Amino acid sequence: MSFKANDSQQLSLDDSSIMLTARERNALEKSWAKIFADEIFPAIDEERFSVLYSDKASRPNTPVNVIIGALIIKELFD
Repeated sequence: MSFKANDSQQLSLDDSSIMLTARERNALEKSWAKIFADEIFPAIDEERFSVLYSDKASRPNTPVNVIIGALIIKELFD
């Protein structure tokens, strides 16, 4: 698997947060998820993990910040 940095932090067209009601969106804005998405997720330095991947052309990796973010959330909520 070759390393490719996750360059975009934007929503995709099929993102589930687009279909939220105003009440649900307000709850999301006031939750820990907003802080995580704005502060922690973008601060994860993916380049540090590039040495773990092959230099050969192959299938790109799953975005490292997604994997590390999931591990952080897992530890936070035990």
